[in-house]
Amino acid sequence: MALSIFDLITIDRVKDTTVAGVDLTFDDGSAYPDSLFEDAIAQSVSLLETELGIIIDPFSIKGERHDVDIIDRNAHYPLSLDLKPLKAVDRLAIRVGNSSAEGEFPTSWASIASRQHSKINLLPDSGAESALRFSSGVPFLVGDVFSPYSRFPQYFSIDYTAGFTFEEGSAVIPQGQSEVSISLTNTFDTRPNILIEITDAQGGSGLRTISAGANSLTVAARVAPTTGDLTLNYTVHNVDPLIERALLLLSAILPLNIAGDLIAGAGVASQSISIDALSQSLATTASATSAGYGARLIAFNDELKKVTKTLRGKYSQMNFYAR
Repeated sequence: MALSIFDLITIDRVKDTTVAGVDLTFDDGSAYPDSLFEDAIAQSVSLLETELGIIIDPFSIKGERHDVDIIDRNAHYPLSLDLKPLKAVDRLAIRVGNSSAEGEFPTSWASIASRQHSKINLLPDSGAESALRFSSGVPFLVGDVFSPYSRFPQYFSIDYTAGFTFEEGSAVIPQGQSEVSISLTNTFDTRPNILIEITDAQGGSGLRTISAGANSLTVAARVAPTTGDLTLNYTVHNVDPLIERALLLLSAILPLNIAGDLIAGAGVASQSISIDALSQSLATTASATSAGYGARLIAFNDELKKVTKTLRGKYSQMNFYAR
């Protein structure tokens, strides 16, 4: 069950999809080591995160600093956090320079403008207006003629969690019933991806998701259990399917390059055998400068360019606005 991107993009999934049909053995017949695929997957995750400026697995950031300009109060202090997508704002505070003293204020003031781009505004909620104050001459969210400062570098200190959301659990469809409603711990603001599997059928069979909401889903059995309860496991996540596809394409490059070099034997592009009047020749697309699976790699690179272009347009955003 998936709690991480590495539970979604697995060695078996790479072998069953983007490198399907390829002989994944060395000349001596031994299989490629798992470490080869593990490294390929890990490098693919790191590369795609850097390319898109995102974090895939949840990661907690402590004390990220942001400047403040009093003129920004007219826009309720728009802030673009460094890592995206945004899962939750965990702590809000102000800090001047390298002082260890911090003035903390409610996380409910963080109004999330875009989880996808990690954009927030600082907007006092009801009942908090009295907290708009001055502290030792330093403007706390607002300022006027009594304050000598209008701009502070690294003024806001923010703790937050970035990354996609993963949740797993189990549920039971009672004997004689055909569906179960599941309340999720997390709230998904985009359509989630749902994986379900039967662990104990007891006369029931087949599962399908018949409805899904921000924090709930309903799963039905195609055949209701007749001899006992039907137990199922579920995984819910909001990783973009295009991100999964990009990672599968990237993870295939290393094993395909190795397999292409060994397609007819290490360093062999063609070979022939002759016995008396009988002869047999074999030539491959491998050469000193071309991999044996070059056509597949070219197709994958073309697809990867389209996928990453789409993802870059989705997650990238210019961070400027008129004052």
